[in-house]
Amino acid sequence: MEQGVATAVLCIVAGGIAAQVIASRFRIPAIVLLLGLGFLVGPVLGLLHPSQAFGPNLRPLIGLAVAIVVFEGGLALDFRELRAAGEGVLRLTAIALPINFVLGTVAAHLVGGMLWGPSAVFGAILVVTGPTVILPLLRHARLERRSAAFLRWEAIVNDPVGAILTAIVIEILVGLPHRSGEEAVTDLALHLAEGAGAAAVLGVGSAFLVAWAFRRDLVPETLKTPLLLALALVAYAVPNLLMHEAGLIGATVFGIALANLHVPGIAELRRFKEALVVLLVSCLFVVLTADLDLTVLGKLSLPVIALTATTLFVVRPAALWLATWRSDLTWRERLFVGWIGPRGIVAAAVAGLAGPRLSEAGYAGGT
Repeated sequence: MEQGVATAVLCIVAGGIAAQVIASRFRIPAIVLLLGLGFLVGPVLGLLHPSQAFGPNLRPLIGLAVAIVVFEGGLALDFRELRAAGEGVLRLTAIALPINFVLGTVAAHLVGGMLWGPSAVFGAILVVTGPTVILPLLRHARLERRSAAFLRWEAIVNDPVGAILTAIVIEILVGLPHRSGEEAVTDLALHLAEGAGAAAVLGVGSAFLVAWAFRRDLVPETLKTPLLLALALVAYAVPNLLMHEAGLIGATVFGIALANLHVPGIAELRRFKEALVVLLVSCLFVVLTADLDLTVLGKLSLPVIALTATTLFVVRPAALWLATWRSDLTWRERLFVGWIGPRGIVAAAVAGLAGPRLSEAGYAGGT
């Protein structure tokens, strides 16, 4: 058993980094190679079975990895830079996000044939345009500067916000069926407030603790990064004791608060964390793809295919056009930004965590 786990870890880490190196060398999106590698060693060749190798520990490990990823994503969200980015970026983040959520939910219900509950989860996941995919694409493509800025900031903001929204929607779906009577909604609202509130308080409190300690040079340079990573995991693990997936809120808020407190030395520490996130993202893409079941993929129905097409060609373009109506964006910029919206590892991992929880709540297959 131990040898099987060690072999699985070796394949995942070595394969993921090799894919990143090759992608960088030939200037192609790493996600293409990572997904291809995971699909090849998993469903096609059967060399890697993450669920079997890691057993019940797979989901917690994915959750911890995602916590580090959303924490690092939160560190990139400086509100001063966001305000300076212009009206177009604010519209993409403040207006397009809820429109995307609503349109995605409606499309999943009407086109995909899902119940409203799973449809809402689908809509929440849909708002995430991950920087783990967008930023490498922007580095390789020679885009007009303003269009690149729109896509970059949309990804940075929507990544953590989408994760938080998904966590809240899932908790509502899982918690509501177990409550009945007139006080059901009130009880659930209190439960959500306790979990989300505790996560937010822990995240902000951890950020202020770090700022206080770093400004007084109480932490040696060699221990600053390990301390941040440890606190990010604490901000993820502790809220989960109160509410499932509330840890995503804690880790995200910790990163956002830390970025906006402008703690000395954080910018330099981000280099190591970015390298760690590259490793984690590579491993997560390989693991999630390798864990796919060919028999399930072979049963993709017409509604699923239609929903995918609707998401790509209707939902996102419509949301972007509505959000940027009468803005300073040109029609070419609106068309281009509306066309591009790849999902990153946070969307994929959150979807992987949401599936089992929805099944446990009686939403097997989304119906």
